[in-house]
Amino acid sequence: MKAHFVTSGFVVKAFVICAVLSLGGCFVYKADVQQGNDITAQIVSKLEIGMTKREVARIAGYPLINDPFHKDRWDYYYSRRDGKTGEIEQQLASLKFTDDLLSEITSSFHQ
Repeated sequence: MKAHFVTSGFVVKAFVICAVLSLGGCFVYKADVQQGNDITAQIVSKLEIGMTKREVARIAGYPLINDPFHKDRWDYYYSRRDGKTGEIEQQLASLKFTDDLLSEITSSFHQ
């Protein structure tokens, strides 16, 4: 007695479906990974010596990590790894305050 579902059409369709599903596992999606504050040259260019901490925070936001040993220094770090190429982009800005006023700006951008 021959099973009805085992026909040449069924076997071909099953083979095609299995082949497509197995090939789908070969392509792994890798997402971009972003970490830190998204600090840009445009944001840094808006900062001016003499601004208060509140004014700076309105433009650049607060840093993600507060350093308990340097309360008058805010460090902004941003890192992005491209999921396809693995290329890493890094940006850094360090702001120093004196008497709660911005006194020094150091960044990885050419100013």
